[in-house]
Amino acid sequence: MQSDIGQHIRSGTLTSSGKMPDAVNFWMGEERAVTSLHKDPYENLYCVISGSKTFTLIPPTDRPFIPYKTYQAALYHEDQETRQWEVVEDHLTGLVPWIPVDPLKPDLELYPEYKHAGPITVTVNAGELLYLPSLWFHHVSQSHGCIAVNYWYDMEYDIKYNYFNLLDSLFSSPTSVEKERLCCVEGEATEDGDVTGS
Repeated sequence: MQSDIGQHIRSGTLTSSGKMPDAVNFWMGEERAVTSLHKDPYENLYCVISGSKTFTLIPPTDRPFIPYKTYQAALYHEDQETRQWEVVEDHLTGLVPWIPVDPLKPDLELYPEYKHAGPITVTVNAGELLYLPSLWFHHVSQSHGCIAVNYWYDMEYDIKYNYFNLLDSLFSSPTSVEKERLCCVEGEATEDGDVTGS
């Protein structure tokens, strides 16, 4: 399989910075394997070896139009009697922020701000490489029997990172569940919702 990847990629260095990758990931799957919309703190070189992957990309500057909600963390657990997999809530991890909108079929009544986002769709075929910059939102689907390798390089925590965090802080508002959680952490809530002590 290494012969399917170019020498400059195989050597593991991102030629513009000379960095070695933090992780090299092997991906193999079918068309039912689809990611939800998310972002990563890595510069990403994505090499498709067989089949194709379709990326829906949204720049980090569109953060104001990307809705977040909090969800209970969960794990897959195999039931030893039935040998079936089930989803079990992970209360130790607690709540996690996630993007609920599907960029392929966005519910604009539920998430009207998403209509202002500017998604770009790119299909990467066998023998092609996609550079996916850090903090870009992306949703990924693939063809049956797709094989790919990607290289993650730690992002630079520079002005781009600071700008994104500014946008994120300006357009993130705590949900009622998060507010309740903050009350529990910072002090005791009274019956009328006021917080006392800390």
